[in-house]
Amino acid sequence: MTAAGGWPQFDRAPSVAFIDVDGTLLAETTTFLFARILMRRGLIRRSSLLRALYHSLQHRFGRLDYGALIAYGLRNIASIPVVELERIAYENFAEHVKPRLYPGVVDHFNALRATGTPLVLVSSSPGLVIEPLRIFLSCADALTTKVVVNRGRLVGVGSGPPCYGEGKLFWAEEWAARYGLAMSEAVAYADNWSDRALLDRVGRGVVVRPGKRLARLARERGWDVVRPGKPSTSA
Repeated sequence: MTAAGGWPQFDRAPSVAFIDVDGTLLAETTTFLFARILMRRGLIRRSSLLRALYHSLQHRFGRLDYGALIAYGLRNIASIPVVELERIAYENFAEHVKPRLYPGVVDHFNALRATGTPLVLVSSSPGLVIEPLRIFLSCADALTTKVVVNRGRLVGVGSGPPCYGEGKLFWAEEWAARYGLAMSEAVAYADNWSDRALLDRVGRGVVVRPGKRLARLARERGWDVVRPGKPSTSA
């Protein structure tokens, strides 16, 4: 099914909605936006921003080495107190993330949540970057790559796989099992070829502005295809 420019409707409320963020809810990668605001405030070097942009492009084409990205990113912000990073993340959300949400995102997920479906963000971006969006959309949870905090600093990656590719499926299944919810009755929203394991596992897949490979797979699987208009902002 194709929802031309619109978001799908459900005859029966899904057990849970697992929602990718970058490219699915907004027309940008949250990690790049966060790196840019850190650079503008003199907290990281321009080379770090260029590296974030490079990884953003790799993600877009489904070839991201997420392990290399998170290791590099943690090294660059290890000296910044987590409380400061969290404060900047909220400012980044208000100034740069929220204006880039696709048209219809807020109304669609408000309506879905009103049916009793818990909303769960599933993202490779750091949890502190995603948290303001989780609160804004009133999501029940956000699944991200686990990190270790020591003495108020980010010092490394936690246990379990990174929340990228099949890692998203790992954490989504773990979350659904914890709350006794059936994956076969869940819905997943995603935009990237790397998200296909999660899309395949749930009862209904929704792909947003997919590339050619994912669009072809969506037709084969009978997934919804949504092509919202682009946000007007370019700040």
